[in-house]
Amino acid sequence: MFSAEITNQLVIASGLIAATFLVHAIFVALISAFLRGRQPTTRGIRDLFRDVIIMVAISVLLLIAHFSSIWMWAICYLHLGAFIDLETALYFSAASYTTLGYGDVLPPQEWRILAGAMAANGLLLFGLSAAILVDASVRIRLGGDS
Repeated sequence: MFSAEITNQLVIASGLIAATFLVHAIFVALISAFLRGRQPTTRGIRDLFRDVIIMVAISVLLLIAHFSSIWMWAICYLHLGAFIDLETALYFSAASYTTLGYGDVLPPQEWRILAGAMAANGLLLFGLSAAILVDASVRIRLGGDS
């Protein structure tokens, strides 16, 4: 059905996608546990600053999760020999994961399917991050669980 080359890429992509989803699940679980622990409070200037700090902290945690995923893809590309140095692997991974895709750096033909899988992975995880940020802002706006 598929050539060994394509099957190999699909297996690698599946493993990396599962690993990046695991990383994000851990960060989402931490954020959710934090949000569940919030107590409703009165609204005031102190609460405003606390809420800003909470949103910034959640955003930073989500960025760390995304950067971790990009690094995982870059290290995989290096291990496969698709790129000769870390900088190029990271650059390509970041551009593809974010679906920006400049096209100035391309993977070798035998690893092209991984690039598409990486873009799909990033798209789904950015969607998850957006949902977490919306949920957090609703909880903050309502002053606790909603």
